[in-house]
Amino acid sequence: MKNSIKSTGAYFATITLTWIVAFFFLVVFQVEENSMISIFQANTFQNILLSGIISGVIWGLIYKFVQYIRSQIPTYFLAVVISLFANICSAYLLMYVRFHLADVFILDDMPVTYTGLYELYNSQLFYSILVYFFIIGSLIEIFYDVDRKFGKGILLKFLLGRYYKPKEEERIFLFMDLKSSTYYAEKLGHFKYSRLIQDCFKDISSAVTKNKAEIYQYVGDEIVLTWKMKNGLEETKCLQVFYDFMEVLEKKKEYYQKSYGMVPVFKAGVHSGKVMVAQVGELKSEIAYHGDAINTASRIQGLCNSYQSRLLVSGNLFNQFKGENLQGINYKYLGEVLLTGKEITTKLYSYKLN
Repeated sequence: MKNSIKSTGAYFATITLTWIVAFFFLVVFQVEENSMISIFQANTFQNILLSGIISGVIWGLIYKFVQYIRSQIPTYFLAVVISLFANICSAYLLMYVRFHLADVFILDDMPVTYTGLYELYNSQLFYSILVYFFIIGSLIEIFYDVDRKFGKGILLKFLLGRYYKPKEEERIFLFMDLKSSTYYAEKLGHFKYSRLIQDCFKDISSAVTKNKAEIYQYVGDEIVLTWKMKNGLEETKCLQVFYDFMEVLEKKKEYYQKSYGMVPVFKAGVHSGKVMVAQVGELKSEIAYHGDAINTASRIQGLCNSYQSRLLVSGNLFNQFKGENLQGINYKYLGEVLLTGKEITTKLYSYKLN
């Protein structure tokens, strides 16, 4: 709940700041060259600030609604229509709010009657502002959609060229996939099995957000999550994400049973270590992690069936917890195992609910 509030607060803060900047440039483009100094007057800055805050709240609420509607609409055409409607509503609502707060905005040219407001709505100036709103709103929407598709924060890293040259980082990796996936793929058929995976990866979203995880890859029925060490170790989020996801599946077990005749069961392996991070690819670019830590995490996950465990953790990561444990969850030391392709044994721990 606390993370959700922080996420929403950060979202509205970002949107509001973007609109404040947008209104600043709108004022700059509207003033005459010999009166540029007027934009630095206190009243003008107050108007820009208030306009940005109001637009941020209005557009943010409408966009949140658009996001919800989009998840219910299969066609992109309707989504575009709804987005256009959102931008139009934002422009009209801002002008209407400014009309009622004319004293606060200190606007000499703001209409004082509803007739004047109606004339403003039909003026060339308003339609110019409407186009400006549509451009800014669309850019915000595109940025957020692309950022969501790439993974939160990845787009900004691309734009800044942060990983154009390989960098070393210490990270936690969690590999998780569907147990008995081959059996269910044959039983359900390709279409229903794909829908099952879609539903599962949709339902993991809340657990990922709550535990500050980054989605690195989807590979078939497998999902790979990663954290910087500090984020993953905080309140053992790198383990808590698994149990939060299991809790979501448990709450929706009737849906899965009715839709697919089964309740999905996942298994996971977690490991930490140093990796190289780099932007790879020319025709299709992505942020890639290279190093033994990824291979080790994958192989640990592959041992879940052998140890009849749902969650296996490497000794390397276990030692980082410093005695911290998840409430209601016990661990068991399984000993040392020689993973495929490795020369040094790895300690394994099994975590399970009481």
